[in-house]
Amino acid sequence: MKSCSIILILLTMFGTSAVCQENQSVTLKGKIRDHKSKMPLAAQIKIIYTDSQLNTQESNAKGDGSFELKTFPKQCVFQAKTDGYIVSNVLLNLDNLSESTAFVEIPLVFNGKSKINQLLLEFSEQKKEKEDEKDNGIPKNKQVFQAVDAIENKAIPAQFRLTGSYKNNVINKTTSREATVFDHNFTEREHLMVEVIAEGYQKFLSEIDIETFDETVHENTAKLIKKISFLNLIIKNEANLQNVNVFEVANGTQKQIVLSKTNEMYLGQLKTGGSYKISINSNTDKEVVREFLAVEGINQVLMVLDPKQQKQVSLSERPTQILPQTKVVTVEKQAYTAEKKAFSLESKTLFFDQSSYALKPESKQILEEISKQLIDSPDVNIEITGYADNVGDARQNQYLSEFRAKVISSFLFNKGINDKRIKLKGNGGKQADSDTEDARQRNRRVELRFYAPNP
Repeated sequence: MKSCSIILILLTMFGTSAVCQENQSVTLKGKIRDHKSKMPLAAQIKIIYTDSQLNTQESNAKGDGSFELKTFPKQCVFQAKTDGYIVSNVLLNLDNLSESTAFVEIPLVFNGKSKINQLLLEFSEQKKEKEDEKDNGIPKNKQVFQAVDAIENKAIPAQFRLTGSYKNNVINKTTSREATVFDHNFTEREHLMVEVIAEGYQKFLSEIDIETFDETVHENTAKLIKKISFLNLIIKNEANLQNVNVFEVANGTQKQIVLSKTNEMYLGQLKTGGSYKISINSNTDKEVVREFLAVEGINQVLMVLDPKQQKQVSLSERPTQILPQTKVVTVEKQAYTAEKKAFSLESKTLFFDQSSYALKPESKQILEEISKQLIDSPDVNIEITGYADNVGDARQNQYLSEFRAKVISSFLFNKGINDKRIKLKGNGGKQADSDTEDARQRNRRVELRFYAPNP
């Protein structure tokens, strides 16, 4: 292996000074997507610098989820939020970049309606029985807290910090795997800043107003999103490149990472703290392998291939090309009439679980058949209408109905159905009959209607 023919710089792993100087700017590009369906999302963006002397920056991701903004080469928190989703706060070390352009792809997690948390209710009931025995008659506001993984919905150990705005009181609490819940009784009005930290997760920030003092138990579930790591792999003198692969290495096995390519670099999603291996082959070198640990935020890797040209082969060294013999055959032309397939799709209804927009296995089977028939019937379009029950916040029900329709649209699009043939709408929880559980189950649905467009 020629050690002088390739340069590898892992700027996120070493304490070297950044190539981007203080007086330069960084161009930050990327996309915002739904973490499950991968559909692009329009969103509000805020850059919050850890250096308090710098003002925050605000921008927006467009309808296709894309954004591009110029920012300072400083450590910052990239915040993305849009209605119906949990706010994402990603730490970015923009002061450790070799190039002045960086790419990120931010997945947002849908904030569906929370089911009744039985664990919190049981905890508060047990505490209430003990407190009633020594109740001194002072009105109180009971707040119960728990941290969960936003995707898996499992309780996780976390550190809570509650800071009061009126009296500057600070409450610090830590939950564990054994004791995942804690509560606190407030006896005076207060505006609380809630900060939740858990290992391997983004910082959670929220606010609570303490205004009423009665027997109501106020449930607070902090939904935490795992930290995100991005690969920005930059290869110079790419004309000599043969192939590039990135693998996650764990427990003696290797899992290949899916890479996407822009004009400037190769992009990939990594697991924060994971071990990775980059393998490249070029025309002038043997295989070059480098390993690194993924840090939170941007992992920018610069590889410079040797600019030497591939060995030239003289004409005398080239193998003689033997042309195959050809034979001329006359083919009689025949008339061909395309068979027109009859369209026989009937309206369909697909059902969902409460507060969910995930497709059930039986729904996927139905959509597989529908996509095949739509491909065979290019003159037929589809109208997808999402619904929800009437439990909870009406605005969240509207979002849920729309995303149920979008998930089905995304499924059909990925099967080759042009999005111009798909019409979407969400009707929320505006159903005439939602008084019983059976009726509410029937309203957690999406209706598919097929029609021929007007000539």
